[in-house]
Amino acid sequence: MFRVILLCWLVSAMMVFAGMAHAQNANEQSAYVALYYTPVAGLPPLAPSIDTSSRRSGSGFSLQARAGQMSRRYGLELKTMGVGLELPMGHWNLGGTLAYISASCGPEWADDSDCAGDVMLGATARRTFLSRPLGDAPPPVKGKRPSQPSNDERLLVGFEGSAGFSPRQGEQALALAAGVPIAISIRNGDLRIVPFVTPGLGYGRLSNVTYEGDDANTSHGSLAPMIGGGVGLQFGKSGVGATLGFQKVFKSDGGTTQLGVGMTWQGLTSSR
Repeated sequence: MFRVILLCWLVSAMMVFAGMAHAQNANEQSAYVALYYTPVAGLPPLAPSIDTSSRRSGSGFSLQARAGQMSRRYGLELKTMGVGLELPMGHWNLGGTLAYISASCGPEWADDSDCAGDVMLGATARRTFLSRPLGDAPPPVKGKRPSQPSNDERLLVGFEGSAGFSPRQGEQALALAAGVPIAISIRNGDLRIVPFVTPGLGYGRLSNVTYEGDDANTSHGSLAPMIGGGVGLQFGKSGVGATLGFQKVFKSDGGTTQLGVGMTWQGLTSSR
């Protein structure tokens, strides 16, 4: 089932990307830069929650730390670091992020505004809509309460909305995105492994920028398809999790892929 859903998403994404094969313009470039220079695409994604419709007893919040790296053409290296806090609100997880992006530039990027670091602010809203077991449950034992198997697999489908802002040395980058995480959660004893992919659509906008043909500083922005993914690990009742992930924003002449790692702590959970 997961393979069919994933294939459908990838085919749809390829169709969208193919329709974007045109000459790059100022709006597209601004969207690309704004998404990567904010936490929306500038930090690696996190694995989706197992099920946000039910809450385990514990601290009630999640601490996050993420770091990413990407390389652009002609020797421009970008590194990002961020910390965040996520709180459960009903069936949603709402979070905020404070991050910083730094740039290391080659000669081709000297004095370019892209070769500048700045703070980044982000906000997220995440929810798991579907958490369905895969395979057949073990038969119940007469006279005994059904117990949770030590090994199980679940299909997860959710929604993730994000927003980001960066002063960008006066250019004011604004980014919005929506994605649909699709994952398989595999539990083996106290370890849970969650491979996931998140196709999505983003909007990025830069203010106070000048491109060829502009008479003065102005604003440019547009929509851009995105895809993220990776593998998440959750280590039992410790509340500690780790993610190895990637994020890519597509544009007509290719574009870079951001790679990174994340750590989460959800608080110590009590046994049931």
